[in-house]
Amino acid sequence: MKTKSIFLFLGLAALFLSGCSGGHPGDITNWLQNPATPLAHEVRHSFYFTLYLILPFLFIAEGLLIYVILRFRKKPGREPAKFHDNPKLEIAWTIAPAITLVFVAVSTYGLIGRINYSPESDMQVEVTAQRFLWKYHYPEYGITISEQPLVVPEDKVITLLGTSVDVIHSWWVPAFGIKRDLLPGRIVETWFKAVKGNYKGQCAELCGPLHAEMLIDVSVVSQEEFEQWVKQKLAEKNAPADSTNNLQTSGSAETK
Repeated sequence: MKTKSIFLFLGLAALFLSGCSGGHPGDITNWLQNPATPLAHEVRHSFYFTLYLILPFLFIAEGLLIYVILRFRKKPGREPAKFHDNPKLEIAWTIAPAITLVFVAVSTYGLIGRINYSPESDMQVEVTAQRFLWKYHYPEYGITISEQPLVVPEDKVITLLGTSVDVIHSWWVPAFGIKRDLLPGRIVETWFKAVKGNYKGQCAELCGPLHAEMLIDVSVVSQEEFEQWVKQKLAEKNAPADSTNNLQTSGSAETK
């Protein structure tokens, strides 16, 4: 009866964990968001590759633990087993994980390099983080926005050059497969090349009382839509100056 109870508990625990891992598509920090960039696909592949390598150690260790508990436990008329030390087994379970870690290191080394250094860039965006908002500057167009979605064209290599004006923040969009700490006094680089869509993220460093409200929105649009957006922002940028000139001109005319 105890054996059945143990296996029932393990089954319910596995079901609970599988339910927790899924999340909802709208969850900002759901790590199982569908990959939207080549980097995110590589990160997902690396994650599953590592998972499949290390899962056997979990199952073997827990399986042996359960077997030993049931096989050598104290029973009426029998004392529990008291043996210990098995040099061959200890050597085996030391060497096997070490070899596995070598495979993990080799498989992720190149990926880390590709995450840290962007290929030839199609567009640069300067990201400035401060409590508790994000500011984006497009140096090519002379456009600066804050507390608005980052808008970029699809299938273009977007290089982000980020810094912080106060504490450490972290620019994280799970669907892009990137998370980059932005440090005061330093400029750090990351990049992505995303398919069309709207994506969410948030600051991944605890930066203060409103940390949870430091959200990220990214709109990846077609090239035509992006050019239209640039024209709109430039018009908005020039509108205040034009309005002021018109008021000054009309005022001078009334004086005459």
